[in-house]
Amino acid sequence: MAWEWVPHVATATVGVAGIVGTWLTANRGLAHERRLATEARQQQRLENAYVGLLDVAERVGHWAQLAWPVLDSDPPRPVPELPPLAEQAHTEALVRAFGSDKVLERMKTWRDIVRTMRALDIQIRAADGGQPDARRDFEGLRAQEMVAREALGDQVAVDLGHR
Repeated sequence: MAWEWVPHVATATVGVAGIVGTWLTANRGLAHERRLATEARQQQRLENAYVGLLDVAERVGHWAQLAWPVLDSDPPRPVPELPPLAEQAHTEALVRAFGSDKVLERMKTWRDIVRTMRALDIQIRAADGGQPDARRDFEGLRAQEMVAREALGDQVAVDLGHR
């Protein structure tokens, strides 16, 4: 009679161990799911920021390549509009918040070229297109803008795991 309690205690011990083990496994699974959800949200934010950046860069690139052509048609072909400043600022803010240092560096390089082109555009417009030095400088920046835009796109693709 002294050993009658052993099976009951053993059963209770195994039951408690099972409950604790199940609880620990569920906790680990929940923590893993939370990590995965957080990573998915971060990846989605990054993708959205980068797609917005590439969209703005391509539209600005079209403007840069088509504004003030060396030879123009008669009547002159229309020049694409630049994206609104609010859209450009929003896109840049997203990239600054979520983008990598390499993308930020390439974005700055590209943006500086475009800002110089925009300043030359304003100068040429003020002179009614008659600024030969500014037009020559603008033309010289076209290739630099395209190279910088392609480098930006390549770095975005690397960051997103596509290259």
